[in-house]
Amino acid sequence: MMIKERDESIEFINEESPYKEKAVEVDRTTMSVPEMRRMLGLGKTDSYWLVHKNCFETILVAGKMRIKLDSFEKWYSMQIKYKKVDGPPPGEALKQLSYSPRDIAQMLEVSEDIVYSIIKRDHLETIKVDYWMRVPVDVFERWYNSQTRYRTKEDRERDAQLEQDTVSMPEIAWMLGIHRKDVYAFINAKENQGRFRFVMVADRKRITRDSFMRWLDTQDRYHILTAAEREKLEREKALEEAKNAPREPKNPKFYTIEEITYFFGIHRSSIYKWIKEGTIPARKFGNSWRIPREEFEDWMDFRSC
Repeated sequence: MMIKERDESIEFINEESPYKEKAVEVDRTTMSVPEMRRMLGLGKTDSYWLVHKNCFETILVAGKMRIKLDSFEKWYSMQIKYKKVDGPPPGEALKQLSYSPRDIAQMLEVSEDIVYSIIKRDHLETIKVDYWMRVPVDVFERWYNSQTRYRTKEDRERDAQLEQDTVSMPEIAWMLGIHRKDVYAFINAKENQGRFRFVMVADRKRITRDSFMRWLDTQDRYHILTAAEREKLEREKALEEAKNAPREPKNPKFYTIEEITYFFGIHRSSIYKWIKEGTIPARKFGNSWRIPREEFEDWMDFRSC
């Protein structure tokens, strides 16, 4: 008999056996279950559980079970639960084929909660690997290309350049010192059809700056305000708002949402949140909310104590 020694195990091979050469050849492409166990830092039960789950291919060599190295490495690259004690991280192939919600959140710079809501809302196909949800790369790319609201860092940088080369409708209104509805009016006017070039940037329609400037040169009704004209316009607007500002609520018994916002400096979203939670009393008349003045003021006094 001849003893063949290796670091992970000792096997006895009959020197006269006709299978000696074949066994040695197979040996270079396999490993024993104890070796796999030490490689992953597992206990005996967990290692044999992986074997019996058929995670990788096994063969018998001299009556002993051995694991095919290529099938082990393929399994290792397609899972993320088990990690080699001393070796590369798992799931390399899996990461090329799919994304975790955390991966997507980092790419889009949003929270994981938003990613889960997108998956649910847009019915994205998912797979489960070791009980963890993952989104196939092709599924994510189809969804990403179908929308413009959420952007990767690279696309945000590209969007920033696009924003410099374009203007939004509110920006045009500000530059010309007119109301936004007037902007939509001349953009949609029949005589201006085809004059403006539109692009979508982060889910918003914008007009290329050069097409806007070309249109501006063809007419004499509007012009970009100078600093002095803007200052005068802002001053007139402030005087008009002060003139029309309510001195007191119209109804002696109830506040409107707008009145609470104006008199107390509270954002509308906070008011609606308090109403929904039942924090403040409110009644609905048609499509409008009314908040009892006395009860609301008492609540505000108590809140400020």
